[in-house]
Amino acid sequence: MHYPFEKLFLVCTGARCNAAERGVECGGTIRELLKDTNKKARRKPIVRVTSVSCLDLCDHGPNMLVWPEGTVYSHLTRDLAAAVYEGEMGDGPRRRDLELDESEFQAGGSAAVAKP
Repeated sequence: MHYPFEKLFLVCTGARCNAAERGVECGGTIRELLKDTNKKARRKPIVRVTSVSCLDLCDHGPNMLVWPEGTVYSHLTRDLAAAVYEGEMGDGPRRRDLELDESEFQAGGSAAVAKP
């Protein structure tokens, strides 16, 4: 079976991306905003916005992974996440400046960094 959605926005709602000190700029709020945006754009049949419990990129959050491309966006706020969605869906310019930089990723202490 082929997965029925063309694109997935996986928003991290893990403990650090969704921490109380982030206030409204946390993963849960970002996910809800994007779910509402996606619904209003009538893209629910082809695009899914969902949460994941952790992407192991905690040092860079809030984070979002866009599939099938596998692009990771980091240091998000509600406004920045909305800009990413618009760019990914062709409604605005692509926001490559919000992608997690490889050197920043390698320098961080995230569990996803392969340790020798």
